[in-house]
Amino acid sequence: MIGEALVRISRSLHEHTRQLEIAVEGRYAGELDNPRVALLNDSLNVSRAADIELGKLNQSLRNAAQRLQMAAPINESATSKFEREREALATSISHLKREKNELSILYEIAGTLNSTLQFDEVLRLVMDRVIEFVNAERGFLMLINPDTKEPEFRMARNKEARTISESEFSTAQISRSTVMRVINTRTPVLTDNAQTDAALQGMESIMTFGILSIMCAPLIVRNTCIGAVYVDSRINEKLFAPRHLDMMLAFCNQAAIAIENARLFAQVQEDKRYMENIFKSIANGIITTDSSGIITTFNAAASVILNMRAATAIGKHYQEAFASIPQVGLVNLLRNAPLQHMQPEHSTLVNTSVDCQIPGRPGDVSLNCYVSSLRDSQGKDIGMALVIDDRTELKRSLAQARRIRSIFERYVHPNVVEELIRDPHALNLGGETKEISVVFADIRGYTSLSERMAPADVMNLINRYLQLMCEAIWEEEGTITAFQGDALMAIFNAPLQQRNHALRAIRSAWKMRAALEAYQRSQPQEAIVRYGIGVNTGQATVGNIGSQDRLQNYTAIGDVVNVASRLQNGATDNNIYLNESTFIQVYPYVKASPPFPLQVKNKAEPLSVRSLLGLAHSS
Repeated sequence: MIGEALVRISRSLHEHTRQLEIAVEGRYAGELDNPRVALLNDSLNVSRAADIELGKLNQSLRNAAQRLQMAAPINESATSKFEREREALATSISHLKREKNELSILYEIAGTLNSTLQFDEVLRLVMDRVIEFVNAERGFLMLINPDTKEPEFRMARNKEARTISESEFSTAQISRSTVMRVINTRTPVLTDNAQTDAALQGMESIMTFGILSIMCAPLIVRNTCIGAVYVDSRINEKLFAPRHLDMMLAFCNQAAIAIENARLFAQVQEDKRYMENIFKSIANGIITTDSSGIITTFNAAASVILNMRAATAIGKHYQEAFASIPQVGLVNLLRNAPLQHMQPEHSTLVNTSVDCQIPGRPGDVSLNCYVSSLRDSQGKDIGMALVIDDRTELKRSLAQARRIRSIFERYVHPNVVEELIRDPHALNLGGETKEISVVFADIRGYTSLSERMAPADVMNLINRYLQLMCEAIWEEEGTITAFQGDALMAIFNAPLQQRNHALRAIRSAWKMRAALEAYQRSQPQEAIVRYGIGVNTGQATVGNIGSQDRLQNYTAIGDVVNVASRLQNGATDNNIYLNESTFIQVYPYVKASPPFPLQVKNKAEPLSVRSLLGLAHSS
């Protein structure tokens, strides 16, 4: 009977040894530095030693049987000795069998823990297998939070493989103090009767809740404690023996590696999602290839810029993917990039701007492309990264800014030009009808000046007077739309909206008067001139007028412009006339004469006109 049992055990252990040899010396032969493979290698060595010992025991048993058959009748003392040897042999066989079973379980557990990298699933497997392995009533697992460095509850399970929720755990009869002790000291705890263990007498939860058997082991990976596994029983004392603790420590070594790998995998997945979100949100197009030229990444911006769906490009060689848009030049750029990257000083290749047309996108497209080599930690080439900077809108904005500047910089204050450039939508060059205030001003006495002064002096004098007028208009952010000999026209509330445009027009007219009179006080009598100014408010059409391909001016047309011109013509020397439509909007801020009628050209009825006498202090 003993011989047959030895044969069965030997065969089973021999088969187990063969499987370990296949794994350790075959499949994982190059990974002996991996802690899990090292554990399997230790199991293989134990199995081989046990197999050899079983063979020796079997042979000894056969030799003993043969001697018994050949020997004379055995005396009583010899029989007793044989019985002792047989019992020792049986004990040894039982011990080897148990070791074999435990090694098999560890081998199976290693495979189970390696079956997934999902963090929560790994934790569940760890707890279920350890509870089953040591026949505990329940168990839980705590891990050190990598950010706070504080232990946190992660998983609690019972022997029915049911999860104990965190809310239950907060009131469960489990000793947190034991776990904290193990984590802090990195020393495992084992007791077969916690109620009588002097080392645990001070722990209230253990004494209160009647916990009998306890076993707790740290989870250590790369010399860092990442948590602890705790199991206990309130039913059985002496449930755990030192050999259980040894096996649990071996199990925890595997579990710690599995947990750390799962945690790293989760971090990698999180980093991957983070990078994908970055790629989706970044304005530049980003395209990557592997070392063979197959496109591996194609972000949303690249799809918009190239008007190409990512699904049609990813997984294809860049020559095939970009064959439909040869005008962009991406194929040549990527083909030539590796030649440039062979030189260490050329880690990045920047090409000149590409101006072309892309089907599905309106107008010309302006792109800047950058190619960088991708290399691993050893410097080996693993592909390329192409960054496409779409400069189309910027280029269009710059062209629009140049157009706005060319139209307005001669007529309006530079601040108004900059505001128009910042908000081009506020400008309607095509023409619009709106309320404006118009100022007409002219210098009188040009003919008499020509008789007394040289033409060049006359021109310089007129320009000086017009300069003073322009500065007054610009101070109120008006738009000078025309110079007509010795006269000028300015408008307010165009091109930009000006809520108080009528008051701005009045203030600019009064500032003209003050500037002209101040200047004339410093001039000789022959350089003194007269002036007249008219101000009117009303509806007009404003926009660009002129040849589209040649010369255009931003100006206003309409009756309000004509009336302002008539007011200027009808104004007496050195006076400012304003129409009633303007006075209604500014009367709280100005001093003006009583209204009087003024008959003007092309008007059947005289206008109700006032003469501007000054500005109120609140203006």
